[in-house]
Amino acid sequence: MYPRQLGVVGLATACSLVLACYAGVAADGEVGEVGSSVTGNSGGTDAGESGGDTDETPAPPQVPAPTIRRLTGSEFRHSVQDLLGPVTLLDVEADSAQEGFFAVGAARVALSPAGVAQYEAALGDATAQAFADPVTLAPRLACVPALVSDTTCTRDAIASFGRRAWRRPLTGAELERYLGIAATIGAETGNASEALRYALWAILQSPNFLYRVEVGQASPADGGRLKFSAYEMASRLAFTLWNTLPDEALLDAAEREELAEPAGIAAQAARMIADPRAKQGVENFVAELYSLWLLDEKLKDDLLYPEWTPTLRAAMRDELLARIDDVVFTAPTDFFSLYDSRKVFVNNELAQVYGLPLVDPDAWRAAELAADSPRLGLIGSGLLLAMNSLPARTSATERGQFIAESLLCRTVPPPPPNVDTNLDKDDMGNEPRTLRQKLAPHRDNPACAGCHNITDPLGLALEHFDTMGRYREFDQGLVIDASGDLDGLPFADGAELATLLRGHPDAPGCLVRKLYTYAAAHPPYGSEAATLAAIEDRMVGAGNRFAELLLAMVSHDDFRFANPAGSEIKPDAPGPGDMP
Repeated sequence: MYPRQLGVVGLATACSLVLACYAGVAADGEVGEVGSSVTGNSGGTDAGESGGDTDETPAPPQVPAPTIRRLTGSEFRHSVQDLLGPVTLLDVEADSAQEGFFAVGAARVALSPAGVAQYEAALGDATAQAFADPVTLAPRLACVPALVSDTTCTRDAIASFGRRAWRRPLTGAELERYLGIAATIGAETGNASEALRYALWAILQSPNFLYRVEVGQASPADGGRLKFSAYEMASRLAFTLWNTLPDEALLDAAEREELAEPAGIAAQAARMIADPRAKQGVENFVAELYSLWLLDEKLKDDLLYPEWTPTLRAAMRDELLARIDDVVFTAPTDFFSLYDSRKVFVNNELAQVYGLPLVDPDAWRAAELAADSPRLGLIGSGLLLAMNSLPARTSATERGQFIAESLLCRTVPPPPPNVDTNLDKDDMGNEPRTLRQKLAPHRDNPACAGCHNITDPLGLALEHFDTMGRYREFDQGLVIDASGDLDGLPFADGAELATLLRGHPDAPGCLVRKLYTYAAAHPPYGSEAATLAAIEDRMVGAGNRFAELLLAMVSHDDFRFANPAGSEIKPDAPGPGDMP
């Protein structure tokens, strides 16, 4: 009975924001639709609405008002575990990937009523786990009351817990509201610990915890731009760099207003990037950037590929993250060295995929591919090859789309409706054909060429690797031709393509654009082109160190401000790889 009652009470206590469970709260405090997209009618002006045929110039698209955004699944999990300890969380409503990132989906997709109930259940169970282990819980709370009458201890516990959970101090009225919940449960149960648990459970159900409330206030001194408060900056820094809540040091800096100015932000950002939690933040960005969450959904034909095991998939994922950690943290160097590096990380199961020697006893280890190896860099990793393939064969289109979109920021048009994607339907009784031969008609067909002429030349470069990422010489018994060109520069195979990607002029700008989209929860507007260029220049000037990219991103003025609704968006500048 009590969990259900208090779950409802917990949401009701945040009545000023409760509708935000379903719709975002705009900067002016009004409830607005989550995820207004920049389509020409954001901010109340419809660029395409003219009342019929007219010679009037369409109104320029406008920036939507900032909205609160729901914590992504990983932000939610890390935040709850930072607050309560190593609890196991029940499932909550799944993230939605938009523009390639859960962060963007969290700002656009509303939470369903069923999702509210899932949060209630998950947080109720998590707090029950935490309070069942008082030894682990005690260091995480300012105080644990032994008696219901110890209201001073309860007040301190609620105030300090609420400050971390909401990323700001509770107001006096908010504090009294949660003290009232504790008092009600304490009077009914006589259990001080249980009374505190219900109060904390209610705090965690509030939109102030479940949503990132970062909407800013108009700053006349800054031309009317919306300036994020010091506490909002603490939240933005923590979730961008650590993928979790601010720590006490960051909240203390916000309390001292040090995060209201660039110098204070840069100082805290440098501290945070040097903190071990930065690894968690970088790995989450990479997981979203390369869609690693899809790995468990990638099936292989059991008869043809019995080696495709859960342990191999886990090793592939761990290896890709180990490559990132190596160049970002262990031995910081040019991030784009990943694009043509011969350094890999393997256990014996993955070593067999890569054709490397086995060791006894088996151990996770760094290894070096041979100087003449056809496997090179990220595009030669087992994970990216296997993820961008089909159950029974490779997919040059998927592999090429990954390279074009994730590494070069090129736009691949969607396939036409009702397109037939079965390349193998005519194989029965006919001479065998390579994948290159099967795809040739698609590149010649005007309805398909717009996509396939972008993706296929890149993806076919990786045809020497089967759907599991293992090297092969032949396809259907025929010699593989993996040659092609990238922007007029020829390559013989995937290794040579990897080398071209390492030095491609669009690669740095694409990485900056991806990180900006992840941090801002929207693709860059045309008016933000100068911001991207400044961040890219700083990163390139520092030898393409990823830590410098992070520092440049979060210390840039545009990270401290948002434009008010209705601000004009300049025409999009060409992105990396776009045609002028």
